[in-house]
Amino acid sequence: MKLLRNKKYIALYILPVFIIIVIFYPNATASVNSYPTEGWQITTPEQQGMRSQMLADMMAVIKENRYAINSVLVVRNGHMVLDAYFHPFTKDLRHQIHSCTKSIMSALIGIAIEKGYIKSVNQPILDFFPDKAIANMDDRKKSMTLEDLLMMASGLDCRDSYLYVWKGLFEMKNSENWAQYVLDLPMADPPGKSFEYCNGVSYLLSVIIQKTTKMKTLDFVRENLFDPLGISEIFWETSPQGIDIGWGEMWLKPEDMAKIGLLYLNGGRWGKKQIVPASWVEASTRGHIEATLFDRYGYQWWVDAENFYMAVGYRGQFIFVVPDKHLVVVFTGDLPPGTFFIPRELMIKYIIPAAASSAPLPVNPEETARLDNLVKSAATASADGSVWLTREDGMAKDGIFRRAKFPKFMFTYPPGSKKESAVAPGQVMRMKTPDNVSFEASVIDIPGNLGLEDFGPKFYAAALQRWGSDVEVMANKEITLKCGTKAYRTVIKWVWNNPFQLTSVVVSSYKDNKCVYLAVHPMLDLERFSSIVESLTFE
Repeated sequence: MKLLRNKKYIALYILPVFIIIVIFYPNATASVNSYPTEGWQITTPEQQGMRSQMLADMMAVIKENRYAINSVLVVRNGHMVLDAYFHPFTKDLRHQIHSCTKSIMSALIGIAIEKGYIKSVNQPILDFFPDKAIANMDDRKKSMTLEDLLMMASGLDCRDSYLYVWKGLFEMKNSENWAQYVLDLPMADPPGKSFEYCNGVSYLLSVIIQKTTKMKTLDFVRENLFDPLGISEIFWETSPQGIDIGWGEMWLKPEDMAKIGLLYLNGGRWGKKQIVPASWVEASTRGHIEATLFDRYGYQWWVDAENFYMAVGYRGQFIFVVPDKHLVVVFTGDLPPGTFFIPRELMIKYIIPAAASSAPLPVNPEETARLDNLVKSAATASADGSVWLTREDGMAKDGIFRRAKFPKFMFTYPPGSKKESAVAPGQVMRMKTPDNVSFEASVIDIPGNLGLEDFGPKFYAAALQRWGSDVEVMANKEITLKCGTKAYRTVIKWVWNNPFQLTSVVVSSYKDNKCVYLAVHPMLDLERFSSIVESLTFE
């Protein structure tokens, strides 16, 4: 009877507590391990022990300071608590992740070792290239291992990072064989001695994956990493030799970047399947060597003294993993020099402190609503779209630029492109695509008695001389626009802000006694960007 009576008292005690938990902690029974193969589970921050107020404060700071951030995603306990996109970038768009690609390459090396394609990180690099005659050979180069490449301590005199304005990168791109170029580099230090960030060695990692697995790196990553995680929308540039570019040039959606972070947070496990060996996750994210940008470097992952590690890409791409807070945070952006560290500062000041409890917090309707409103405001375009001079001179909105003043014309541009200031006489608009390719439209008086066929190779090419050097006209041909108007398409190679080698495509036409011309300035993938200027149509 006494035992029964005790059970009654226990039940009377537990029931009210359970009711309190359900009312004040509505997701208290939610699993901390959620695997979003088919899509993310969305909860409020409080349901995952985070403070909405601090995340709202961060969103307000980003808006107030107009930081060039495109998205912020915060995942705790496998649940998405913040999914914010800043106009014109949207949830459905892929983003160029730049050197975050390197961390994905690291995962592929770990998988290839586990599957037996590669012996170990101690395997000499020259073992993978027995058929190549390699220049500048010495004992140091012979001793260079896979681990040396992974931790950016190859010893090669690379000089292809931002510290050298990517000088070596452009030299490699101009070479006949990119892998041969990297392997031929002279040695500056013994391997494993000092950190020297080198894009070329990450390219070699992709070459090694392709050589050892007999698969394209893209196919290998799809089969062994992306497909199990439900990542299907990917674009990856290749070299002229058909090698997927291991240091960058990969495009993913931010929510898929977050999946990579969650995979690593869970020790390489996804549901019931071990995707990346747990031992490789631990080794990759441990600081092996003192580094430059952040405290230490692992195997193509950066390690911070603030107890987190990260994949890091040019102009503000980050995948932060904070193990002791069960946090994954993704930033994408277009941050100029001097503002690159802003995501890390926001992490330390707002996001990590917001993760205040390992249990759910009481609901906070006011701050949750404020956060929701800030997220909606960030994603909303102004009613007028992007206007440079007047609405009649032209307005860009929803992927279309229209000019209402004579000569009237329109053209299309990639979603997610951002407004840039006009910098030249006659420019009615100027924008930049999500991958930092500039394009513009201009309306000027017809230059003297210059025929349309001479506008591109003579007038525009001469104008480029004022902005750069080594201007060379590669092609100039007559085309017919979709509206039936005669135009010329001119292709010009030139060097801007040495050593950036651009190939500009100019489409020009004479209409209503004015010269109308559109220009785009890519470094790669000329045909893809040519479609912007070739969509010119007169109304």
